[in-house]
Amino acid sequence: MIATELAQKFVDRFCSTIGYNVNVMDTDGTIIAARDTHRIGTYHEVAHALVVQSEEAAVVLPDAVLPAGVLPGVNLPVRHRGEVVGVIGVTGSSRDVGNLAHAVRTAIETMLEYEWEREQLEHRQDRKKFLIDLLLYKEDSDPAQVAGLAERCGYDPRLPRMPIVLELPESVGPHDYLRAVKLSPQHTRQDLSFVGASGHVTVFKVVPDCSGGILQLIRQALTDYCAALDDECRSARLELPARYATGPVQDELPKYRSALRTAHWILHRGSDRIAFYADHAHDLLLHSIAPDTWHTVFDYLLDRMRRSGVPGSVTLEQLGRTFMVLREQNMSPKHAAERLGLHRNTVVFRLNRINDLCGLDPTRNWRHREMLYLFFDHLARRSSPGEIPAAGPAAAPQPATAPSQTPPQPASPTTPPPTAPDLA
Repeated sequence: MIATELAQKFVDRFCSTIGYNVNVMDTDGTIIAARDTHRIGTYHEVAHALVVQSEEAAVVLPDAVLPAGVLPGVNLPVRHRGEVVGVIGVTGSSRDVGNLAHAVRTAIETMLEYEWEREQLEHRQDRKKFLIDLLLYKEDSDPAQVAGLAERCGYDPRLPRMPIVLELPESVGPHDYLRAVKLSPQHTRQDLSFVGASGHVTVFKVVPDCSGGILQLIRQALTDYCAALDDECRSARLELPARYATGPVQDELPKYRSALRTAHWILHRGSDRIAFYADHAHDLLLHSIAPDTWHTVFDYLLDRMRRSGVPGSVTLEQLGRTFMVLREQNMSPKHAAERLGLHRNTVVFRLNRINDLCGLDPTRNWRHREMLYLFFDHLARRSSPGEIPAAGPAAAPQPATAPSQTPPQPASPTTPPPTAPDLA
């Protein structure tokens, strides 16, 4: 079926350049568009017969006995995707308008195909928005419904994907970066990308599904993807994204929400330009522990150590910093001293003081070492109240959201991810 309004726009535009009347009829023979507008709504018997009898053309001669509503001319069926959807007629002598009628038919069929493709794209974008809404914002979405919608959008729901969140310069709009994402040679049709109301470009990137060297290959895929996107930004003369942060890989659609929330937490907590989720898993899990648990385990020990005092000018916080660096350096006083800019003996003194205060030996006992790591981490967060975690990962600066959207709260394990989809 040809839309009446679209058909009339076509006739008006086409007839502005030719001296002949053009009619468009539907499959029932009713004229739905014409240069001679008084004919609109009248019945065209020849056009109707052409459709019913599946003819390739109907030429009406000037000397023929003409039914009401029919004038001499050439009438041709209009097809769209293999189906007759109407008839095009050009009034005049067949000798004069025969070739013109075929050109008009080609033009209107091309227009119909273009409009159909545009509508399909719009429908796909609508489906994609709905898919993202089900994936990331709707509670208790039906997994079968989500998987079916993903397949209709052209996405294989079984592929493993990793969320990548881009932190962008404030001077450039996110849609410019989304365009760069889609043009990047590392971006595929199976990669789900969108811009949220917070301004972050997000990509659920398909990663290698491998059985060996798993994290190494995924990290390399991330590095390659970011490098290709950087190159595309340079080609487009865009400032490079400030940072990339990822969440854990998922091959089940219902887990995408939690993975994206993790990526946002890492984006706000980390400092690496390319922050790979595996490098932050330890901190993520620790900061998912409820505050009451930390206080229950460590507050008494902390109070007793503060009351015991630390000799000289060194503070308990300095002891904690020294221990954290020692742990990073595999409990080597020499390497820790180099990192801290201290004398080796100073580091040894502080380690001995920690041992005396706690009654633990982190050098020989790995459980003692991990206990002190957790303790001094708790001390650091107590010393910086803004860093004390809520019921989940530590709260981070929250990007702006649209008024109708729930603000992002990466701290809560049940909070939806921070942005509503806005697709390019």
